[in-house]
Amino acid sequence: MPRQEYSRELKLAAMREIDSGKGMAEVARMYQLSPKRLETWRSEWRAKGELAFPGKGAQPQSKLNADRISELERKIGQQAMEIDFLKKALRRFREQRLPVAVNGGTDSMSKSKRRPKRGQS
Repeated sequence: MPRQEYSRELKLAAMREIDSGKGMAEVARMYQLSPKRLETWRSEWRAKGELAFPGKGAQPQSKLNADRISELERKIGQQAMEIDFLKKALRRFREQRLPVAVNGGTDSMSKSKRRPKRGQS
């Protein structure tokens, strides 16, 4: 005898009934299911939420999730390139020696002398 299969829509409808406050036995009678089966579904529902009950075989990611993952991977790659660029720029900046004086003399580094105000000498 083949194993009974239930649609994702039926499982979600049953879980929403339970979440709305109806008892397990009431929902089991309503959908003609065993309470044990509902318990199994409920544990998966609580663990995975809307991603529960994906269907047979490999669990495919939704198109939205796959697009979001691709977008985030591109951003990570871009940021990694920016970080590498900034590290190299910082390394070059640190390696360069800053000039002590613009014209090569020490006069530009000395403090300027205060000029007396008009009328004072």
